[in-house]
Amino acid sequence: MGFYKNHEKEILTLHLISQILGKIKLECAPKEPQWEHVILEITTRGFSTGSLKCNDIYFEIEANLADHIITIRTIDNENNIQMTDGKSIRDYYYELITVTQDLGLDITINTRPQEMKSAVPFESDTEHHHYDRETAIEVLKWFHFAKDTEMKFIAPLRNRKVHPGLFWGTFDVSCILVYNEYRPFPDDSKVIERAAFDEQMIEFGFWLGDHDFDNPTFFVLPYPFVDGEELDVTGDFPSGAYFNKRMAEYIMEIKTDVGEPDAETVLDFFHASFKEAADYLGSPDLEYNYKDLKMDDHTGD
Repeated sequence: MGFYKNHEKEILTLHLISQILGKIKLECAPKEPQWEHVILEITTRGFSTGSLKCNDIYFEIEANLADHIITIRTIDNENNIQMTDGKSIRDYYYELITVTQDLGLDITINTRPQEMKSAVPFESDTEHHHYDRETAIEVLKWFHFAKDTEMKFIAPLRNRKVHPGLFWGTFDVSCILVYNEYRPFPDDSKVIERAAFDEQMIEFGFWLGDHDFDNPTFFVLPYPFVDGEELDVTGDFPSGAYFNKRMAEYIMEIKTDVGEPDAETVLDFFHASFKEAADYLGSPDLEYNYKDLKMDDHTGD
């Protein structure tokens, strides 16, 4: 079995922890297009809300997967919640709410998970209680690899962009190139999609796997979505990459351990997918996107 199926329970528990942090950020952060304001930051030790403000108090919450604690920080205080096997999502939720209330943070969130099969509110979820230290470290290493590789790809491109971060709804590390063309989602009743997809864009992302993908997987998704056709897979694509017509996105599954993937292969996948997705959308100027930056290379200085 692949990474996801070997660690499904642990991944789901971490996913739900990220949902609690994400919903707190949703409550406190000013709105931005493509839900950019709710993305969790990938940190050296885990994932974080970043700096937020509530009741004139600045605070940050970090799920520290290296030290196996959730840390709530303000200017004057630092409180830790232990992450351990057997502790349920209900326990994490109540501990977090208790600490934030004690700090004077008046935070109220919708406690039902979003974009997950689980619909049990956090305060009632005793099913998800699986935390393994080694798995948490491996997840963190995958997130670091994904963020670093995505950043290498997107950073030099001359385009409006959403930088890599953790989209906690789907638990994927993704970045986005956005083009200034309004393309509203066709179903306004879908609250998440109508805000996520309302401009022409290409998303470049990574997730740890699911019931359809045993292993961590990179993807490239153009919007408006590809409908009824299959985009080309040219000789520029790495071996094993393909276009999934059902999902309307390019896919490259990683069937190695976290220390083995080649970042250059993923970058080749991103560049090849970008070229074909841009051609499909008919708008991005690739030559302009790739125009060199007039900066000296100080790497290693």
